[in-house]
Amino acid sequence: MKLLPSRSAPNGRMPIAATLRSGQLVAAVAALVIAGAVLIAYQLLEIRQAMMDGARVQVAIVADSVTAPLMFGDREVAQETLRAFRYAQGLKAVGIYDRQGRHFAEFSYPDSRLPPGLAAARVARDDGIVVTETVRYRGQVVGHTVLHVGTERLRGAMLRYVGLLAVASLGAMLVVATLGRATRARVAAAERELDYMAHTDHVTQLPNRHATYAHLERALAEAGADGTELALLLVDLDNFKTVNDTAGHAAGDELLKKVADALTGAVRTTDLVGRIGGDEFAIIVAPVPGRATALGIADKVTQALRHPISVTGGEFFATASVGVCMYPVDASTLSDLVSSADTALSHPKQSGRNRLDEFVPAMTAATQRRVVLERELRRAIDAGQLAVHYQPQFDCASGELVGVEALLRWRHPEHGQISPAEFIPIAEESGLIVQIGSWVLQRACAEVAGWQRAGAPALTLAVNMSARQLREPGFIEDVTRALAESGLAPGRLELELTESVLMEDVSGAIAFMQGVRALGVRLAIDDFGTGYSSLAYLQTFPINQLKVDRSFVQLLPQRGETIILAVLALARGFGLTVVAEGVEEQRQLDWLRHAGCDVVQGYLLGAPMAADVLAARYLKLDAACIAA
Repeated sequence: MKLLPSRSAPNGRMPIAATLRSGQLVAAVAALVIAGAVLIAYQLLEIRQAMMDGARVQVAIVADSVTAPLMFGDREVAQETLRAFRYAQGLKAVGIYDRQGRHFAEFSYPDSRLPPGLAAARVARDDGIVVTETVRYRGQVVGHTVLHVGTERLRGAMLRYVGLLAVASLGAMLVVATLGRATRARVAAAERELDYMAHTDHVTQLPNRHATYAHLERALAEAGADGTELALLLVDLDNFKTVNDTAGHAAGDELLKKVADALTGAVRTTDLVGRIGGDEFAIIVAPVPGRATALGIADKVTQALRHPISVTGGEFFATASVGVCMYPVDASTLSDLVSSADTALSHPKQSGRNRLDEFVPAMTAATQRRVVLERELRRAIDAGQLAVHYQPQFDCASGELVGVEALLRWRHPEHGQISPAEFIPIAEESGLIVQIGSWVLQRACAEVAGWQRAGAPALTLAVNMSARQLREPGFIEDVTRALAESGLAPGRLELELTESVLMEDVSGAIAFMQGVRALGVRLAIDDFGTGYSSLAYLQTFPINQLKVDRSFVQLLPQRGETIILAVLALARGFGLTVVAEGVEEQRQLDWLRHAGCDVVQGYLLGAPMAADVLAARYLKLDAACIAA
């Protein structure tokens, strides 16, 4: 607006025209101020509403993503799910509260920690935006989510708008429109990105745990409505941790991608493959005409993973254990279906892996018994229920007693004698084998050393070791302490390891064996011939003895001679002694003696027995003499 020069009235008053122009100027300025204030207020509300809408979208996605972790009480999965939202714009904190309003999990920056209660978390802080969402499953409330978003971006935008309005109202309005569109575009892009992160595994590009179980829920509803069947296959890689440990996480991710491709190629196009954990996959086979078809697909899955897979760190066998459960025959709800499939999966994992198993009701009882036994095993040592029995070992040529093998026994007050084949795997999986193994070692060393002090000849003590003990950093210290406290000579102690245990981590096994041999303790490979070690490793392992597995000895003398003769020749070439276990017939003993075997043990010569029985029967010692 161009201002004209003012003209004074004769009486000194401002001319009407000038007054009008001034009025117009004042009106224009007032109009601009009012328009600017309205635009600023409008834009403030618009941006805040957009941020609020974006926050509501985010909190809704969070609520959808954490339904399963809340239902199963899995805080670790919930925490990982929340971490996926850490790049959301303006995010200060996002958290989960259970149905009672107690804190369950959260992701937040150090200055924005969420309070422990839901009511306090809903209160905005520092003029921020707080939105909440109720997490429901089938209409029932299972928890709540809370999202805190900062308003720093809002304040910066308002300053820019005020500056632009000072230059020209038209420019300000254009900027407002432009930024409004950009804001909506960013919100839409953020929504798409959050939806991707909430439903897709970023490594394999398969549906993640949440998306897989959501698909399973829909498939169950459709199967129930149509009267059809479906199968849930849970797949667990057997040696994935070894790949990560030896070749690195990059190779592990590459292996997961190739496993995902193999699984997808092994199933039908109508089936869904999802990654539900670190090395766990779920396959939803729907619809399926019957159990035979489901088992056929499961067999294709195991076959697809039995070939070596090439990754950056080398070639690896990514074999898998598979558990199969059918709807509605085996389970009628989602939680029961998943639980039963997991129960079926535990059986191949416990019995050698690299196989599949289908759910049967008896598995539930077995799982319950396993839980009970694990709980009882934790109290067995203090309750005096565990005992060490000894099986004698004899010189094959002379028949002289030369050693004993320590064997653990558990007599439960309610269940009676529990087989080591049942409770040893429980001890290994639970980690109790470390405590129990240390106790067995100390007890056996003390008893064998006590026999020698009581006048018995010096015997070799053989003690079995598990893979879990081999990985225990303090096990060598346990061996040293057991020898020192008992007084048993190191050369009289022999630790037995199976081939499969040694081959799980060859470099770690060699380091451990060298540490044990430095103490003077002997080493033996137990059940030799049933594993998969090579002759090259026999040269590398600092061992003293090979124990021929009973499965070969029991074939004698009609069969098995070639294998045992080869083992004897191999042992002589490496300067090792050979123990044949499982000798149950006189003709087996005669053949082994003629073949030149060094040591034998078995029920023909002596069954495992309590310490006092062995001392009295073979060492001619009485309890009072041993105690003295």
